[in-house]
Amino acid sequence: MEQELPEVTKVIVEVFLDFSEESDKALKTLLAVAEELLDQHIWVDVIPHHVWFSDPLEAEAMDLPRIVINGKIRFIGRAPEKNEVKSAIMERIGVPAVKSEDVELESIRFFDGGFKEVAFVST
Repeated sequence: MEQELPEVTKVIVEVFLDFSEESDKALKTLLAVAEELLDQHIWVDVIPHHVWFSDPLEAEAMDLPRIVINGKIRFIGRAPEKNEVKSAIMERIGVPAVKSEDVELESIRFFDGGFKEVAFVST
């Protein structure tokens, strides 16, 4: 008798990096989350893009690292924590990571480039 294999969900995570410690931390976090989610039959393709700048001011304006999950920008200018990445991935594939009534807005910070950073926490 043939055993049925579980269905695997695929997620594409692109990360735009410079050569900072924050970018290194972001990439390591993404790879660790990808390995953990594999046990839950979620295949995470982590695609790193190293961005080169000839002008240091361009680098500041880009706010790297920048993480895009299935085509949607989720994190800009900072390395997220593992639980934040997992929640963002689960949200993009339609699996609620936490109940919506248990989520509250923790902080908003504006970067020079005009992008907002929003952190959600579970209570």
